[in-house]
Amino acid sequence: MWAINEGRAPLANAASVLVKHALVWHSCGVKIHPFVCGPLENNVYLVADEASGDAMIVDAPFDTAATLGPVLREHKLAIRYIVNTHGHFDHIADNAALKRLTGAPILCHPDDEPLLKDPSQMKIFGFDEHIEPTKADRYLNHGDTLTLGRLTFHVAHCPGHARGHIVLHEPDAKICFCGDVIFAGSVGRTDFPGSSWETLAASIRDHILTLPDDTKLLPGHGPATTVGREKRMNPFVEQILG
Repeated sequence: MWAINEGRAPLANAASVLVKHALVWHSCGVKIHPFVCGPLENNVYLVADEASGDAMIVDAPFDTAATLGPVLREHKLAIRYIVNTHGHFDHIADNAALKRLTGAPILCHPDDEPLLKDPSQMKIFGFDEHIEPTKADRYLNHGDTLTLGRLTFHVAHCPGHARGHIVLHEPDAKICFCGDVIFAGSVGRTDFPGSSWETLAASIRDHILTLPDDTKLLPGHGPATTVGREKRMNPFVEQILG
C-alpha cells in the first residue's frame, strides 16, 4: 500500500520546485521524491532504499543538479546510479552536472548512447541549447536487473518513442518508471526520428499492460497513474488492446 503526501505547488522555476517539491511516496521500504525540472516540465525521480540510504536518480533534465543538490546534502543519500530512461535531450541535459555532483555512473540502453555522446543530433527537435556530451558507464539491456539496497528493478527495453527506451519495474513496491512510453491518458510521441507507433504499441502491450493493474506508473511528464487506470481510461491503450 502506498502512503502519499500530496500537494504539488505550481511550477515557477527550479527554486520553487526545490522548496515545494510536494509529492513523496513510500512503499515497501522505498521512498520516492518527484521533482519537476526544465522548460518541458520533466519529472525527475529521486529514489531511495530507506534501510540502506542507497539512492538513484531517474532522468536528468535541465536544472536537475541545481534542484537536487541541496536535497542530497540534507538527506545524506548515497547516489548509486543516474538512469536515463532514454536519450532525448530533455531527459539527459544534466547528465554531466549530475555526475560531477554525485560521482555516480550514468546508465542507459546502448541504442540511445549515441544521443548522449553527440547531443547536437537532437537539434532536429528544434532545441538549440548546448548540452554537454556524456557517455554510458554501464548499459541497461532487456532482462537486466538493477539493485538498490534491498530493491531490485527489472529492466525492459520498450522502443517506439525512442530506440533505446527502457522502463524500470520493482514488483514488490509495485512501481514502474516508464519515461515517455506511456502517460496518464496518453502515450509517447512517435513522430520523431527513430520512433514508430507500431513498435511503441507492442512495447506497451507486452511490457506495460502485462504488469499488475495496481502497479503505479511514474512517467517522464505529468501525473502518476496506474496500469489499471490506463486500461480503463487511456484511448491509445484502448486502440492497442483492440
